[in-house]
Amino acid sequence: MRSFIRPLAFFCAALSLCVATASAQTDPSRSVPATITGRVTDGEKGIAGVAVSLLSADPSTRFRTIARAKTDGEGRYRLWNVPPGRYQIRPFAPVYVVQGAGEWPPGKPLMLAAGEEVSDIDFRIERGGVVTGRVTDADGNPLVGEMVSVAPVDDKGVQRRGFTDPRDFSTDDRGIYRLYGLQPGRYRFSVGQSEERGAISYGRRKLYRRTFYPDATEEAGARIVEVTAGGEATDIDITVGRALKTFRASGRFVSAETGEAVPNVSFSYGTLDPRGRRIERSLNGPPTNARGEFLTEGLTPGRYAVFTSSQENVEWYSEAAPFEVTDADVKGIVVKLRRGSSARGVVTIEGVSDRATAARLMGSVRLYGFVEARSEIMVQSGVRPVAVGADGSFRFTGLRPGKLRINAGGEMKGLTVSRVELSGASASGGIDIVEGAQVAGVRVVLAYGSGVVRGQLSFTNGTLPAGARVFAHARRVGAGNEERGGRSAEVDARGRFVIEGLAPGEYEIRAQVYSNAGVYQSDAQHASLAENGDMNVALTLDLSAPRNRGGRP
Repeated sequence: MRSFIRPLAFFCAALSLCVATASAQTDPSRSVPATITGRVTDGEKGIAGVAVSLLSADPSTRFRTIARAKTDGEGRYRLWNVPPGRYQIRPFAPVYVVQGAGEWPPGKPLMLAAGEEVSDIDFRIERGGVVTGRVTDADGNPLVGEMVSVAPVDDKGVQRRGFTDPRDFSTDDRGIYRLYGLQPGRYRFSVGQSEERGAISYGRRKLYRRTFYPDATEEAGARIVEVTAGGEATDIDITVGRALKTFRASGRFVSAETGEAVPNVSFSYGTLDPRGRRIERSLNGPPTNARGEFLTEGLTPGRYAVFTSSQENVEWYSEAAPFEVTDADVKGIVVKLRRGSSARGVVTIEGVSDRATAARLMGSVRLYGFVEARSEIMVQSGVRPVAVGADGSFRFTGLRPGKLRINAGGEMKGLTVSRVELSGASASGGIDIVEGAQVAGVRVVLAYGSGVVRGQLSFTNGTLPAGARVFAHARRVGAGNEERGGRSAEVDARGRFVIEGLAPGEYEIRAQVYSNAGVYQSDAQHASLAENGDMNVALTLDLSAPRNRGGRP
């Protein structure tokens, strides 16, 4: 079921970069535990035996279960002895669906203060739909372990976005599948691989041309299945054609300067999009042998490319070498390696006056580089993270030509990239890297934030659309300040938010609602923060005036 919905993984990764927490405080009152109570119902009566879990929403411990309880005979639950913090609370009942979840994970954000007793965190769930069927090959033999793809569609048959279900919906040893806990709606079911692009098999697994229920190889011929709450659609059987034949591709990695073979090169290979401009899915291959040779197997007809793995090769890079598999093995692919450029400079930290704290921060920093390459085929252009010396010095190597963009990470919280400079001038748009260049004079300025903005958001003229998410944003303003100095935090189920890790400066605070019904924005409040500053704001958001439709954070 993973294939039909835009993955949340990208959303969580982005959010963990922009949401940070300040250094832990030593106030004993912060350790007083909190309590949460609520009820899970079907809209009328309580549902017993539903597991309700409290998951950490802190970037360093995201999705870790902090507390868990089961609902009683009346659907009530109680979570106690919960430390203060930022959480996501969710009911887990595989055969049920949470009403109003939309394209997000089913749950509610919640911020808890020390000693709080929070009540009425309720959920309404309904029994999901069930779909059963059997998948067989052209001879009537069952396909075992075949993944069934499920795509929710609208009234016109256009695929809708939604939450990625992590469950593995595969066929059993009889070729039978049973999908349960589906949201009511219209769906398109299929198995196999698209012929628009290649596919790579693993081990002895056979690959088949994508086939839609009941036996159509084109999407236009797919039969739509109606799924109702608590209902079951049976005999949704799919018959595929013959297994696709797979082939090998082999070649060599050589030096572009000398033409000599390069051994022990870590490489990747993957399928190309229909335009041949972007690598969609890639795998890592074993290092090249002593003669610089590589071999890939299990390739169905389609277009592919092979290239160096920039995460592993420190000094070298290559352009992607495209090739096409038709009806035979592909041999003689030559991938030319070039020695990459380098960029070196220094990291400085602003917003912290204590030298010991500054030293600890510097020791934790890791820099990450990403090159927007000037090439016909877009390849994975990230470089391995580099450590920063005690004096703030760093050096990137193995860079391909393009625009180098630098970001930072590390174990210490509250650090963000304020700006990047080259020879004293702003390089916010990236640093130009040309072939063979040895760039010096890079300065990465990190802002250390210990400031906090706490807020309460109120809604007027309506209720939140189903499946909406709400975020508060602190955007840094004023002369010389760039937007990347700001931070964001999710607004919880009670309208509360805390934006932490803010560097000293001037900020504009707003809240935004993101939903399929539109994007709504609150009024703005101004916050002026000093080092270790703490400020409270109140925001109001008018739900009768969306900024635009169909937004996402």
